[in-house]
Amino acid sequence: MWILFAVFILISVFHVFTIALQKEKLRQISKCLVIPFLLAVYIAGAGNKFLFPIPALILGWIGDVMLLKIEKKGHFILGLVSFLLGHILYIFTFIYIIGLFGTGGLSGGKAVYFNIPAMVIFVPPVVVLTLVVFRLIKPTKEMSIPVILYMTVLVAMNLVGFQVFLSNPGAAGLLILSGCFNFIVSDTILAYYTFRKLKLLGAVLIMVYYILAQAEIIMGLIFL
Repeated sequence: MWILFAVFILISVFHVFTIALQKEKLRQISKCLVIPFLLAVYIAGAGNKFLFPIPALILGWIGDVMLLKIEKKGHFILGLVSFLLGHILYIFTFIYIIGLFGTGGLSGGKAVYFNIPAMVIFVPPVVVLTLVVFRLIKPTKEMSIPVILYMTVLVAMNLVGFQVFLSNPGAAGLLILSGCFNFIVSDTILAYYTFRKLKLLGAVLIMVYYILAQAEIIMGLIFL
């Protein structure tokens, strides 16, 4: 697993440099390799512990490929739908981990519960952050509903990811929570530049936070 993870890191770093150096052909090739190697890491490290992350990563890869032609509306929409479905699959994984709605849970036979007091504290700042982000993005009227839907799923993933951290307050839970938050950062930057001219720094930051998000969630799931 660790050899595959080392290759994943090398490819990821190389990909980020291709963006910074504006090497378009190398950027396209390396982007198509990042998630497949992370998928290999997950399969080698987690086996069949959780199944939903496998299609989630595949959907992330489809989204990556579709956004190579981001200027084409059909590719852009299909890419966003792929990412959205991937986030939903991660949510299902987190729901299973915390044992919500009578799912399995990883409590070793102990009762698993949804921490309501913690959520009361956590939800208000998340809601405020979401409103600020929406104002920052300033989507067109046509895209307002899709953006709201996408942000709702992201918020839900972070809320459930927070519950995973509360039930597993070690390094694995922290990695998952951090990965969820980095998805918000990456997707916010992507959404912001969707309605503006993409700058080089923006392109770099989108991929840095996206790769961090995927890697942190996957490694967190492996170590649970």
